[in-house]
Amino acid sequence: MGSRHGFTLIELLLVITMLSIVITVGAPSFSGLIQESRVKSGARTVAVALQTTRLRAINANRRCYIDFAPSSLTPADSFYTIWLDTNSSHSYDVGEVDSAQLALPDSKSGLRGFKLPKGVHFGATGVSTGPDNASVPADGVDFSGNNEVGFNSRGDCLATGTVFLTGENGSVYAVAVGGLGAVRTYRWEDSQWK
Repeated sequence: MGSRHGFTLIELLLVITMLSIVITVGAPSFSGLIQESRVKSGARTVAVALQTTRLRAINANRRCYIDFAPSSLTPADSFYTIWLDTNSSHSYDVGEVDSAQLALPDSKSGLRGFKLPKGVHFGATGVSTGPDNASVPADGVDFSGNNEVGFNSRGDCLATGTVFLTGENGSVYAVAVGGLGAVRTYRWEDSQWK
């Protein structure tokens, strides 16, 4: 008699049952990893955008701004843009977004800029103070009372402040800018900023 190759029906059903249990248990944790990755990516993107704005100001020898509530938008729209102050008016004028000569991949309400990743918004749900112990603004963006921050031609920050981001998993990140233009990212963990 020859040997038989293959699996019995019982063995196949047992393997299918075990796989379904592993997938059922593992799927929620995998979803949490994806959500954490999105909010972390959003914080990194904001930090890089702030550094890019600073470098653009130095290279152009003009003030350059990043605006978290451009035009008629608000921070609740989860959109921000970068613009170069070409006429030294210290306020946004039509065409100045394009003058930054940066690859701004997204658009909203006719403006080019950046959208936050899916499930990420400006704000700090469940957190009352930022890394500097100042209170968290309702819209999640505060640069001396404004929703924009600028850098001068030396790269100095015109108004220090913090941008807060929250993911759908409840993770909160803060991206802070110091007076000399240094950008630092924090994560709210174990009831403190790390």
